[in-house]
Amino acid sequence: MFSDTLHDYIQANRTVTDEYDDIPLELIEGNLPADLAGTLYRNGNGRFQHQGVWYDHLFDGDGMIAKFRFDGQMVSYRNRYVRTREFLEEEQAGRMLYRSFGTNLPGGFWKNAGKMQFKNAANTNVIWHGGKMLALWEGGWPHQIDPDTLATLGRYDYDGVLRNSFSWLDGKISPEMQFSAHPKIHPTTGVLHNFGTVPGTKQRLVLYEVDPTGKARITQAIDMDAMTFAHDFVLTESGHRIFFLTPVAFDMPRALAGLTSPAASIRVDRAKPTLVLVVDPDNTIHRLHTDFCFVFHFVNGYQDTNGTLVVDGLRLDDYPESAGMKAYLTGNIPENQAAARFVRYRLDLTQKTVVWQPLADYEGELPEIHPDHTGQPYRYSWSIGKPFTYNKPLFDHVVKIDTLTGTGIHRGDTDTLPSEPIVVPKPGAESEDDAWLLYLRFHAPSQTTDLVVADAADLSMVARLRLPHNIPLGFHGMWLPGGTPAS
Repeated sequence: MFSDTLHDYIQANRTVTDEYDDIPLELIEGNLPADLAGTLYRNGNGRFQHQGVWYDHLFDGDGMIAKFRFDGQMVSYRNRYVRTREFLEEEQAGRMLYRSFGTNLPGGFWKNAGKMQFKNAANTNVIWHGGKMLALWEGGWPHQIDPDTLATLGRYDYDGVLRNSFSWLDGKISPEMQFSAHPKIHPTTGVLHNFGTVPGTKQRLVLYEVDPTGKARITQAIDMDAMTFAHDFVLTESGHRIFFLTPVAFDMPRALAGLTSPAASIRVDRAKPTLVLVVDPDNTIHRLHTDFCFVFHFVNGYQDTNGTLVVDGLRLDDYPESAGMKAYLTGNIPENQAAARFVRYRLDLTQKTVVWQPLADYEGELPEIHPDHTGQPYRYSWSIGKPFTYNKPLFDHVVKIDTLTGTGIHRGDTDTLPSEPIVVPKPGAESEDDAWLLYLRFHAPSQTTDLVVADAADLSMVARLRLPHNIPLGFHGMWLPGGTPAS
């Protein structure tokens, strides 16, 4: 049973070879809502292999952006690979030229020794802010994208803000400062907050702010004991930025020497607690601790009326090491593989305490909430996942969690796999779940990928449209209401 499921997963991630130009999608089921007008953008790996060489990690592979334009009557589809410098050079050479986050070049140590330039995959997220669309990858600079044509306009460094100027040597070690793929936009100020874990003469957690016009600045650079791995963070409306820094660290000398990929070099110290680092609105730093855990994605966070900081996330009891990631791509995964579960943390900055409790009896990933509730109290989240009682290894359901009652509902089929569900509020909506969900769904028997419109309240199908080809389900995306903005 498990091998069949994983075979479906591998088939869902077949390499994309075709790029389409605004073709209409065939309506397979239901009817499109007349007032659903705007554009869905999604980013993710367009391929998990290159020139016959399979990547060793889920986070590798060239980014491909999919664009779905809704006008209330039909949906048009366009897709483009992000034309990074590395993508173009490898396409011209017809072979892999760059090491990736989790994959070394074929040929062992001698082919990788001293190769300190890693591929910017531009494959994790896509955002619109400050009048620009950016494809994000947390290991380097964003790439600016034309929102209409999806043409790649080039690497984007926010007028030099992302150029490493801590010192001459820092600039040599890491000339392009990292810019996380999970920025957060403050719900009232419109300021984009983000971070990067930047290696160099010191290991730094660098905090960024980008005002609504697109002007960026570094607000703080916090020294870290080691080059740790952090994928996401929390921004509250009160202005707190919250990071869970698990005691894992890259073995930079081994990675840079070519002995191992950066992902495979990560060392885990399970005897140490996880550092919960909280940065106040005035940039005061608080350091709290909780038991060892790892959180890829947070659901949301906010400051309660009593001053407590509430952080909801998907908690893993162990760090998902590189070998486990590779297993998903080979179809060889243990049946007892740990999965992330919904939990709620409460942080008391005065008492310096962290307590947590389960939020619902579900496992999941890629959570989304109503966009107007970022950093504020909220009730519902939507994700891919499954109930605790479900014994398959993959998240083949869409899940809705009620954080007020601790209950959830889920919908899915044994032969389908869904992507991250994007929440689109209905015009004039009066409740938090009066919205649509937009997600991709791979159907194993027919080997096809569909775009699904579902009702966020009960997860029921509203409409389903057929893509002209299979595409991997990807990582993250966004919805822009109305017409396509000018680049």
